[in-house]
Amino acid sequence: MRAWSDSPFEAVTPLREVAARGTVIAAENGESEIVYECADHPGWLVKLYRPGRPAEAAGVLERLIALPAGMPADDRALVDRSVCWPVTRVVDGARTAGVVIARAPAEFSVPMRMISGSTTVRLLEVDHLVQSDPAFFARRGWEAPGPAERLSVARNLAAVGALLERHDVVYGDWSYANAFWTRRSGRVFVIDVDSCGLSDRPWVESKMWDDPRVAPGDRLTVRTDRYKLAVLILRCLTGVRGPDPEAAHAALPSAVRDGPLGRALHRSLTAADPALRPPVADLLPLLEAAHPDQFVRVPAPRPPHSPVTGTPRDRPTPPEHRPPPPEHRTAPPIGGAFRPERLLPVVIVACLAVLVLLAGAGLVASLFA
Repeated sequence: MRAWSDSPFEAVTPLREVAARGTVIAAENGESEIVYECADHPGWLVKLYRPGRPAEAAGVLERLIALPAGMPADDRALVDRSVCWPVTRVVDGARTAGVVIARAPAEFSVPMRMISGSTTVRLLEVDHLVQSDPAFFARRGWEAPGPAERLSVARNLAAVGALLERHDVVYGDWSYANAFWTRRSGRVFVIDVDSCGLSDRPWVESKMWDDPRVAPGDRLTVRTDRYKLAVLILRCLTGVRGPDPEAAHAALPSAVRDGPLGRALHRSLTAADPALRPPVADLLPLLEAAHPDQFVRVPAPRPPHSPVTGTPRDRPTPPEHRPPPPEHRTAPPIGGAFRPERLLPVVIVACLAVLVLLAGAGLVASLFA
C-alpha cells in the first residue's frame, strides 16, 4: 500500500520524470485528461489535468500537499490509511500539469459477476453500498451488506470528514463515486482530495447533493460539507437514494431516527442557517456509540387471514386465528347450534295468532250480548 508518508517524490516533480505510462486507469474523466500508473514508480498514479484549470488551484495544491507534515501523528496515520492524498505537484515548465497520488489498495477491489456470466475485478464504490434492493447484489455475485458494514463505512467516512474539517479543508464533492470501501471491515479510501480547497473552494455542481442553503456559483465551505456528508452517511446507513435526502432519514429505524444521531443528522439536512449544522466531529462519536443491532429493521406484520387474501402458505397461521384444539371445543346442541335470530319469525306469528283470537272472542261476545 502506498501512502503520503512513504512518498518517494519531492513537493514538485517535472512531468518528464513521471511520463512513462503503465496501466491507464481512466481517461477524459471529470477534471482529468488521463490517469495512469507511473511505469517507473509502481503503485503511484499520475493524474494529468485538462487545460484551463484555475490559476488559484496551483497554490492551494502546494499547501494541500504539505499539510499532513504538520498534522498530529494520529491525523497523519488516518491520512495514510484512508485518504488518497496528493504527494507531489507535476509541472510542465511553469504550468501545473497534474498531480501524483497513491493507487487504491487491492482490498478495495472485488470480483464482480457480469451480465455475460464472466467475472471481472472492480473497485467497490460507495455507489455499490447505497442500494436497497437485494437483487442488485445478487446479480453481481455479492452478499448484501448488513448493518455492521453500513455502520462501519458511515463511521469511517465521518472520521475522514472530521479530519478535513479540523484542518479547514473543504472537500466540496462528497458523492457516490468519490470513496471506495471494503467488505466486512468497512474501511474507506477517499479520493479526489487534490481538488479540495482551504477555507473555501469554487462551487461544484452535484445533482441530488447540492446544498439547499448555497446558491449556485457561491463558494463552498466546511459548513457545506456538513450537509453533503450527512446526506452520504444517511444513504450509506439505509441504502436509500434519490433526490430527497429526507427519505433516507425517514428510512432509519424509529429508535435511531428519534435518538441523538437521527436528530443531529436531521439538523444537518434542515437547519435554516448552515452555521447551525452540527460539526462532523460531533456526528462521529454518535456513530461510534451506535450498535449495528439498532439498524436491523423488523418486518411489518402481515395482515390477518381473510376470505380474500387467505393465510400465506409460507407462514403458519397466527395463534389468534387458529381454531381451539378438539378438547376445548364446545359441542353444539342437538339440531344444531342455538341462533337467537331464528326466533324472530316465530314470535311475530305467535303475536298475530293471539291478536286474531282476541278479535274473534270479542265478536262472539257481541253476538250473544
